[in-house]
Amino acid sequence: MTLRQTFVTYREMYRFPVAIMGTQVVLRVGVVGVVTMPDGLGARLQTLLQPAQHAGPVFVDPDTGRWVFLTAGICESAHRGLLSEAGVRIAEWGEHVTLPLLSESSKPTSEERRWLWPPGYELPQPGPFVAELLGAVYRFGNRGDLRGRALAG
Repeated sequence: MTLRQTFVTYREMYRFPVAIMGTQVVLRVGVVGVVTMPDGLGARLQTLLQPAQHAGPVFVDPDTGRWVFLTAGICESAHRGLLSEAGVRIAEWGEHVTLPLLSESSKPTSEERRWLWPPGYELPQPGPFVAELLGAVYRFGNRGDLRGRALAG
């Protein structure tokens, strides 16, 4: 698909607030929230989200080694410090996040952003998503002994 076709598909079919910036389609965070995390934690979280029906669109950014989850609005959490220690970042209102270009090829290159679970799924609600995310961090935290620090503080 061309850049313009990708833009129109995101805007018309998925109702994402997107814009074209240069050679990229960017999502404006707000109505759609964005949470990024290291790939190992992302993979574990996705396995928790699927059975609970809280999974939504997810793409990988190979430049950063991060998984990018989309949610139905911005995720609020009193545990931002803990999430930050685990490498989780919740995008702020108005930030721009580059989306993968949609491709008719089933084999994108390993150097480009690509959908692991493409749009078309209902966006997960922020509350249940954050609850599962915190569970994943407690169980599989990437940096140090997060479980002990989380439970103590």
